Amino acid sequence: MSSQRSKSLSQTLMAVAVATASMSALAEYENRSFSVFGAAGMQYINYSEKLNNYYGVNMKSTFETVNFVQRSGGYTAVNDTLGFSIISSSTLLSFEDREDWELKGEDGYVQQNTTSLSFQTLDMMMSYHLQNGWYASAGMHYQKTAFSRFDWTTGNANDAYNATIKDYITNNPAMMDVVQQYIDQFDDISNEADYFDLIRNDPETNQTVVFEDASNFGAMIGIAYDSYFMKQSSGMRYQFSLEVGTPVYEKILNSSHNGSLERTFGGGLDVTGKLGVGYQFSQQLSTMLLITGLYSHRDKIQEWSNALDSVTLPENTLYAAAAYISVGWNFE
Repeated sequence: MSSQRSKSLSQTLMAVAVATASMSALAEYENRSFSVFGAAGMQYINYSEKLNNYYGVNMKSTFETVNFVQRSGGYTAVNDTLGFSIISSSTLLSFEDREDWELKGEDGYVQQNTTSLSFQTLDMMMSYHLQNGWYASAGMHYQKTAFSRFDWTTGNANDAYNATIKDYITNNPAMMDVVQQYIDQFDDISNEADYFDLIRNDPETNQTVVFEDASNFGAMIGIAYDSYFMKQSSGMRYQFSLEVGTPVYEKILNSSHNGSLERTFGGGLDVTGKLGVGYQFSQQLSTMLLITGLYSHRDKIQEWSNALDSVTLPENTLYAAAAYISVGWNFE
């Protein structure tokens, strides 16, 4: 009997201890709002485009640069478990670099140009707190890539590029039917040779400055951690987040084409992440060193106006990594 009482008492004490510990942990948790401002830093960008079987051509371009960027926004607590954040980042100053266009199976390059790229993001996310510093997030991700290409030069693989396209069209009867229609319709196209001279890639002669804006709205979900929700007093502060999503709507404007390209639920992948370490000086003031990363992949868009002519946005991939120093403030 005594043994059973001791066992029962031990179980009761253990349950009380666990409950007390849980209450203590919950007591430390507090969902509080804060703002992020004054976050400035440098961002490394790697951007590439890939054309697979574009009129028989397989070609890839690559571009790298480092830009001066900013990050700002804030988090608003709604109740004990819910909140939302609005965070934006944008290029303040972009730097130019060379972009190479390489033809598969050929040495050298088709063409080169100087490229300047600006990148913007806006994330509007709802947060559900697990009351231990961790929280789940879901919401909207917007990003815009804007670049200009200029100072074109022709490479030693350009002749092979033009020859591949000519062979592909010549060996496609449906395409050659459209070529014949152009010969019959337009005075400046007297024969097939005139047509292929007209479409021949000659960037030094035909290209000036090409501008492109690619805007995307997407959906994202993720998991994150911020020690601020567990401790607002002075001490070290840590942040982490990882989100994954896909574009829902895309719109691309390019100065080389009349009109825009649009796509809904067209495929692609976005992954964002953040690591931060800093110091919480008081309940109101903190400073953080943030490392952010982004991976963005978009599938090719190709719209055909007839059996011969199409407008194409190549498959493209963007990697971005940035380091910021930021200041956080709680206005409550």
